[in-house]
Amino acid sequence: MSSYNKASFIAEAINSVINQSYVDWELIIIDDDSKDHSKEIIESIATKHNKIKPFYNSENKGANYSRNFALSKAVGDFIIFLDADDLLINDCLQNRVKEMNANSKYDFCVFTMGSFNFKIGDDQRIWKPTSKNTLNDFLYHNLPWAIPQPIWKKDFLKSLGGFNEEYRRMQDVELHTRALLKNGVLFNQVVDEPDCYYRIDEDRNDLEVFQFWLRRVEHTIKYVNNFQYLPVKNKKYLIGTIYETFVQIVLQFKIKNISEEDYFKLQKKLIHKSNFMNGSQIFIFSLSKFYNLNMPRIPGINKAIKKTLVLFSNF
Repeated sequence: MSSYNKASFIAEAINSVINQSYVDWELIIIDDDSKDHSKEIIESIATKHNKIKPFYNSENKGANYSRNFALSKAVGDFIIFLDADDLLINDCLQNRVKEMNANSKYDFCVFTMGSFNFKIGDDQRIWKPTSKNTLNDFLYHNLPWAIPQPIWKKDFLKSLGGFNEEYRRMQDVELHTRALLKNGVLFNQVVDEPDCYYRIDEDRNDLEVFQFWLRRVEHTIKYVNNFQYLPVKNKKYLIGTIYETFVQIVLQFKIKNISEEDYFKLQKKLIHKSNFMNGSQIFIFSLSKFYNLNMPRIPGINKAIKKTLVLFSNF
C-alpha cells in the first residue's frame, strides 16, 4: 500500500486487510511523505498489529518508487497492490491465494472490482476482467483491469523490474502492458462477484488542474512512444490512448476547469509530440473536438471515433 495524504480513508483501507479471513498476510505500507496526519494513523494501527510493516519516505518520491520499495521488502510468494483509499472484501485474499495455488502455472490472476463513493453499495459500476485481447485493449486505453485487481507471483513481478519509476501517471497501465508482453506470460481472468472496491474520490488530485492534465499528456506521450516498437498489428491501437487523453482535456476546457490558452498548450503538446499521428487522424481529432464541445453527448460516439482512428492508421 502506497499512501499520500489519505488520512480520511487509510484506516478503512488498512482494516479491510486486517479483517481478511485469510490470516497469512503481511501489509507493507509506504507513506510518501504525507502532509496530513496519515503517519499518525498508520502508526497507531501498526503498533497493534505485527503483520503491518510501515515505512516513511523522507520526501515525496511517487507511488511507483513506493510500490517497488514495498516489493523489495515483501517476504510472501504473492503480491497485491492496494491503494490507500480502496478496500478488499473479507474473503479476497482467501479466494485469490486459492486460485493461484490451484493453478501454479499462472504468473498472475485478475479478479472483479466494484466501485463506491462513501460506502460499498452506493455505486453500481463493476469492472469484470473479460477482455478477449488484453494487450491491444491496454494499448487502446480500453482498460481491462486496474491496480487492485491482479494477484501476482512475486518472482514474476521482479522479473519485470517492478513499476517504471519514470511514470507519475498511467503507472499501472504501463506495468500491465509490459506484463502482457513478457515472453511466455500466463494469466487468468476470474469473473465473479467483486472482491475489491475502488473509491471514487474527487480529491485524488494533489496538483493544480492544468499541471495535473499536463502530467497526463506527458505520460500519454511517453507511453505511446515507448511502445511504438511493437508490430503494426498492435501499435496501431495506441491511437486510442492518445484519443482518450484528448477527449478528457477537451471536456476540461468545456467545463472551464482549464482556460482556452491552457487547452491549446495541452492539445499542441499531445498531438505534435506523439510522433504517431497522420493527417487523416488529426482531422478526425478536430471533428471530435467540435462534437464534444458543441453537440449533445450521444452514447457510443467517442467509441466509434476511436475505432475510426485505428482504421485510418498509416500502418
